[in-house]
Amino acid sequence: MGRLLALVGAALVAVVLLPAAGMALLPMPSLELWVIGLLVLEFSLVFAALALAGVVLAVFAGRRSSGAVRGASVGVRRVAAAVGAVNATMLGAALLPAASAWGTARQHGVPLSLAGYLEGLSTAAERGPDETVRYARVAGEDLMLDVWQPAGTTGAGSLPVVVNVHGGAEDAPQSPFPRWDAWLADSGHVVFDVDYRFFQPYDWQSSPGDVKCALGWVARNAERYGADPKRITLMGQSAGGYLSLLAAYTTAAEVPPSCDAPEVELAGVISWFGPGDATAEMPHAFRLSETVRRQLAEEAWPLAEEDWAKASPSSYVRPGLPRTLLIQGGRDVLQPAEHTRSFAARLAQAGVRYELMEIPYADHQFDLVWGGFGSQIARHAILDFQSGL
Repeated sequence: MGRLLALVGAALVAVVLLPAAGMALLPMPSLELWVIGLLVLEFSLVFAALALAGVVLAVFAGRRSSGAVRGASVGVRRVAAAVGAVNATMLGAALLPAASAWGTARQHGVPLSLAGYLEGLSTAAERGPDETVRYARVAGEDLMLDVWQPAGTTGAGSLPVVVNVHGGAEDAPQSPFPRWDAWLADSGHVVFDVDYRFFQPYDWQSSPGDVKCALGWVARNAERYGADPKRITLMGQSAGGYLSLLAAYTTAAEVPPSCDAPEVELAGVISWFGPGDATAEMPHAFRLSETVRRQLAEEAWPLAEEDWAKASPSSYVRPGLPRTLLIQGGRDVLQPAEHTRSFAARLAQAGVRYELMEIPYADHQFDLVWGGFGSQIARHAILDFQSGL
């Protein structure tokens, strides 16, 4: 009876692991299932532990019996061997993302914490912003930002600034991932997490214009929050990373601010999986089903054909741009790693100082998982980048 129960347990583990692996590796029929696949990749060690348990149960179930029941146990052993092989395969697959991230961490001298691996998501923080401010009113819409300050800020005007620009597939308020804002503030930065008008049809300048408007407000008001207006880093995730690159690389003549704002000289720009080349085409067979492609196309940003190059940060790459940090997942389905590598090569050719931190097997929006190895590596890369400005 114990062997049969062990066999059932091992089989149940395999039943759980096979669809989980499919959602992490195969083209997904919906964006919702893609998000589940993202979580599977980020919590792969949990699935590795489950697979190991399945292997142990299968080995126990497949032990040889003696006496009269030996013949009856042959079928059980065969089933146990098959189930054990499935779980062993899943164990190897589940260990691969974590092992690759560990190798990347060792290469860059990043200490990873197993204790912090299960610390949850970045969509909630233990504290909220210190202040919410309207930085502009544009086209009848109030544009807001959240201010996150380190504890005990003295107002000496010496702290570095991070202006954070969120991503997303639709208009959203500021600070959707507040744990990152709180962490940056606790790390000694004054953080301004900004809202902006999401991409307007046939208008490629409004969104980056809003980001520049926010930058102007931050530069004018930094000192009253204890921050240095000459030490501003612009950072964004996904669409926000793209807007950060575009706002950082263009002049006011090329992309004007959407309000009366001064042109701000940035110390640096950080783009998380943001398109550097808006004209690059998405590969056809990289974990995006035709259903998801149609869904994304319906939400796409319609622009005139001649505007795509103008809307591309790569069109403005030239010597003298702010130092740039590119954070990229190796299995990103929306911003393929090869696109970011090509963009990095353009920066190198132009003599722009940059760093590329690529985390193997990390997917788009891996920063959703706070304790994941990808997020731990990214935090180290950001602090290292900021210390060099």
